[in-house]
Amino acid sequence: MIKKQIVFFCATTPYVMIYKIAKELKNKGYETVLITISQKDKFDRKSFEDAFDKILCSNFQFFKPSIKTIPYILKRGLGFIHFLIEMKKLKPSVWFGIGRTNWQVMMAHKYYFKKYPFIFFEYDLNSHLYSSREEARKLGMPNFEIDSEKYCIENSDVLMHKGGKNELKVINGRIFDKVKLPKIIFHFYPYCSDEWNIPPNKEKLSKKDNSFHIVYVGGLFGEIGENTLVNLTVKKILDNKIHFHIYGKVQHLSNNESKNEITNRFKDLYKNPYFHIHEALDHKRIIKEISKYDFGIWIGEGFSNNNSPVFEYSTGNKLSTYLEAGIPFLYDNRLESINEILKKYKIDFSFEFSNIEQLLKKIKKIKKESITKRVLEARKDFSLQKNFYKLENLIKQLSSPHNQKDYKRNSK
Repeated sequence: MIKKQIVFFCATTPYVMIYKIAKELKNKGYETVLITISQKDKFDRKSFEDAFDKILCSNFQFFKPSIKTIPYILKRGLGFIHFLIEMKKLKPSVWFGIGRTNWQVMMAHKYYFKKYPFIFFEYDLNSHLYSSREEARKLGMPNFEIDSEKYCIENSDVLMHKGGKNELKVINGRIFDKVKLPKIIFHFYPYCSDEWNIPPNKEKLSKKDNSFHIVYVGGLFGEIGENTLVNLTVKKILDNKIHFHIYGKVQHLSNNESKNEITNRFKDLYKNPYFHIHEALDHKRIIKEISKYDFGIWIGEGFSNNNSPVFEYSTGNKLSTYLEAGIPFLYDNRLESINEILKKYKIDFSFEFSNIEQLLKKIKKIKKESITKRVLEARKDFSLQKNFYKLENLIKQLSSPHNQKDYKRNSK
């Protein structure tokens, strides 16, 4: 029996969520293929090999051609042509186009996979990150990239998103005046995976030093400076004699942010004995590492001044990262979708900057054993394996022989 081929075209370094989905599909008998538009030295191939039967890496960086770039093109050009030839050989039953460099997803659709069912999954919608086309342009988003996102949305069979169920209600009227959404809108959270879940860590740092420890995992966005929201929040935590730990940027399963850059961001806090910066770890190692802390934290930053709906609807992989590690976490109260998920387990520790000190005093008094029990209950429900049937049913619908026949006829 020929396996159905599922292709993931990633116009960026792949996300942890893509690994989890592909691994589950592979376990269920599908052939999984990863295409990544990245350079080999910036792509941790070993971290993805378990999830994919085949990996194609472009090993090519796109830039404006000039005399200075001729040696690079000559060196990498033949390899890139081979990459394109290998990509042309693929015959997916369904393919995922993963932004955020959407012009590359658009090109893949136009010239490679137009006759195959297309799920457009932009991890973070540009139409949410900016309040208008003018703002997007001012902050460095080119017009062709904005138009490419619109193309991908309008030419997809399914628009997949990871945020709250009402996330796409605000897609129009921001960077797009009007965009036609596909018939199928598919909502799928970055769920916890059984592969990543670990037992509760009974050897907490707080038991050894009788202190309280909070950890932050992930990318740090927004401007670097003393008065950013993340810096001000960290200062309040330190003022309450709570240890604060940072682990670089790990959501792409690679170390893309150096310790020096993180140190520079927090240079005014670096001498504080309660402040700690650690080397970034990939997702397979970070879970066990952070399980020794009392709480995780999710600080809203980077979108606080442009009335972005990101906070209202978005949920990133931090939710599953902390739950997989068996620890509860504090989060910006604008993250309504997170609050909705965690409220029924009584682990909804949300805050706004003005009241975070009250919350810090509260969590110090909570019995950690009872919190851990509720975290494990939430993790069990927020399980990829438990919820995967939704995505698999969608793939079966798109890849059915009847749908494939009609699709190829209509795409000619």
